[in-house]
Amino acid sequence: MTETGAPSSSMPLPWQVSAWSRFQASAEAERIPHALLLGGPAGTGKGELARAMAARLLCQQPIGGAACGTCRDCRLRMAGSHPDLHIIEPATGGSGILKIESARELTEFSHRTSQHNSRRIAVLSPAEAMNRHTANALLKTLEEPPDGMVLILVSHQPGRLSATIRSRCQHYRLGVPPRAEAVSWLQTQGVAAPEALLELAGGSPLSARHLAAAEGVERFEALAGDLAAVIGERRSPVDVAMEWRSVGALETTQHMQRLAIQLMRGAIDARRRLSGYPGLERLQEKLTVERLRRIQTDLLPLRDAAEQPLSRELSIEALFLIWSRP
Repeated sequence: MTETGAPSSSMPLPWQVSAWSRFQASAEAERIPHALLLGGPAGTGKGELARAMAARLLCQQPIGGAACGTCRDCRLRMAGSHPDLHIIEPATGGSGILKIESARELTEFSHRTSQHNSRRIAVLSPAEAMNRHTANALLKTLEEPPDGMVLILVSHQPGRLSATIRSRCQHYRLGVPPRAEAVSWLQTQGVAAPEALLELAGGSPLSARHLAAAEGVERFEALAGDLAAVIGERRSPVDVAMEWRSVGALETTQHMQRLAIQLMRGAIDARRRLSGYPGLERLQEKLTVERLRRIQTDLLPLRDAAEQPLSRELSIEALFLIWSRP
């Protein structure tokens, strides 16, 4: 699904200073490339950076290198009605795939005449959600970019994009922020126990904030308890899978991957154990390092299956069967 509208954020996150300085230098020199690729782990704020970039490029009178927030363009952007900004995302609750219609609408938008300051900005996220037909159509726009068109691709897995697409973009590689900086930011967001949540989120602060808002620790505890019951043969993996069907295969897979990573860290280094969470501690005791490695390997293809519209729910039973194997 393609949505028109504009995000309101106009400033990058604290740990994005280096990337923002690089972008500012390009903007001030009027050397913005026609395509930017913001790549890195999910939950690190790439979308926020993309919104800040779009805001800066559309603003009529930037202040301190960032969007002013008060000019006509900023007001239109914050209202979600700027005619020169196009946001492309998968439909909420849909297949999660960016289909060919998205690329066609992008092509149409890219060839329009700018109604304000000669630039048109499109933000596409996540770029790896494009199917093959969408990616091929996008490539045509990248190969022959119209004047004044800037495309910002946001990708949690830039390695899944074709080398041809990556080669036509200026790449910003964005990793997880320093732990102290992430914890400090989470505290400003009113997140309780930020250290534990950040650990569960693999160091990604926005994922940690999401977990806090969605009672993530409680869900991890519930999942750990159910997995311990499956491993101990007290419950059938098929029965447990039925209870997690409402959560969905994709989210369940993501939770399992995070859980497996944290359990592995705790198995290798006792200082990294998630103490204070009984369900997680019980599960930790039941799994060896070798078994955890095998679980992590087996989860990878099921994560891919969960992202596909035809098998995303069928794969949920297989998720729990993985943990039942000795």
